[in-house]
Amino acid sequence: MRECVCCLLLRSGLITPEIIQSLLPWVNSPSENHRVTSTAFLAQLMSDPMLREKKFLKPVLHILEERSHDRNSIVHQMAVRGLGNLVYGAPEKVKKHKEFLMVILIRALILKELKEKDIDSSFRDLTQQIRTYFDNEDDALCLLSFVLFGILARLTKKKWKGYFADQVRQSWVTLLLHLQDPNPRVSVECRATFHLCVPFLGLKRLQTAVNEHCDGTAELKPEELQVDICRHLAKENAELLENLYKSTITYFCSSWEEIRAVAAKLAGIILEHTVRQRMKWLDLEHLPMALQVLKKDPSPSVQLVATEVISVLCPGGVLGE
Repeated sequence: MRECVCCLLLRSGLITPEIIQSLLPWVNSPSENHRVTSTAFLAQLMSDPMLREKKFLKPVLHILEERSHDRNSIVHQMAVRGLGNLVYGAPEKVKKHKEFLMVILIRALILKELKEKDIDSSFRDLTQQIRTYFDNEDDALCLLSFVLFGILARLTKKKWKGYFADQVRQSWVTLLLHLQDPNPRVSVECRATFHLCVPFLGLKRLQTAVNEHCDGTAELKPEELQVDICRHLAKENAELLENLYKSTITYFCSSWEEIRAVAAKLAGIILEHTVRQRMKWLDLEHLPMALQVLKKDPSPSVQLVATEVISVLCPGGVLGE
């Protein structure tokens, strides 16, 4: 309701700097209702060009960062959403204030004091904490986690490259699936982060193939990318292919119907483009059962994908129904 009122005021042009200034004392009010109202209002304003261009952009950012520690969960959520709205609405500002925003966003996500100079000493905890938000149902948190993971990929120093490479191996399948995230803004940010992370897998031919798909601004064709990845892994790294498959089927139970559909299709691509005799890790009992469950999924699109995968993989009864 508060966000709707703010949207109406924005569209009508009634928001003035004086109104914003009058709200600022509310964010530190002992009244939770006042803090919720003012934080929600400021969070929505972060997508408004007027606020982004004013001199009080940084003060409001600091306020939202402080409220991200609020004991009230709604205030915390609104504050983090406001930071997300800035990423959505002002990517040029994110670049301009990257170091400043990085500190604020990281603190908002992991709920503790952290400055840029402290990243080295907190690298392990920071990386693990950010990964926990990759599948968060809040789009703002999901997007921010991809932004931050991409930043860490660029900042990783030599002594942490081995550790970060292990973190990438544990999460690259998640990134691959979220390339088709139902939120287009999340998928775009995921694309950039996925591209930054692939070199940590240490497979040069795979990296070259991914570069061909992710370089530039051309529209990404995820299924073609997935086919190329499966082909390269079948030749270069069977262990990583196994990791791809086992991680993919866990997403059959995702809360997002789009991700369930993507996971089912990717599982089919993996099996289509690899030699089954070499896939000793393939559970020929579990997969058909899992696909049969997806055929009864509440989502018609998931049902359709599961049916298509079964028809392609089971014509001779190898993965018989």
